[in-house]
Amino acid sequence: MTIANYIYIAVISGYYSKSDWQKWADEEILNNNEVEEWVYNVSLAKNADELCVALYDKKLEECYYDYNKYLQEDVVVGYYYMLYSEKRISLYELISRLGDEDDVSASSSIHENQNFYTIFKDINENDDLIEDYELITKIEKLLQPFEKLAKEQKIKLEQH
Repeated sequence: MTIANYIYIAVISGYYSKSDWQKWADEEILNNNEVEEWVYNVSLAKNADELCVALYDKKLEECYYDYNKYLQEDVVVGYYYMLYSEKRISLYELISRLGDEDDVSASSSIHENQNFYTIFKDINENDDLIEDYELITKIEKLLQPFEKLAKEQKIKLEQH
């Protein structure tokens, strides 16, 4: 557990009041150059119900990382690749999702890989490359580690 869970527990126990959680959030906002949106939502929460809504996604994320050492977004990329491999989406749609700044995959570590940007740039400059065997092989090689993460999670999901 980490901070969002700690705040939640302090509030539901009655130890933290509205002024306590707002003070905590306001200090975070004032003392840090970059603050996640959920901290602002905690600061603005008018009651415990609004606070729980503000903490919800962060609490889930924190629980996820207690059991996993990889980014959720990387698993999303793996599932996208699995959709492509299963012919449920086209290669064009796969690349479109990965290149969309509003897509959940936008925070994936794939965007730290220079090969991704080279491939993406090449396809944007020449749509015909989407059919190129060599390019498809590069994409597959780039996405296979992400697929492995998604398959591992899928197995765990299917076992329960």
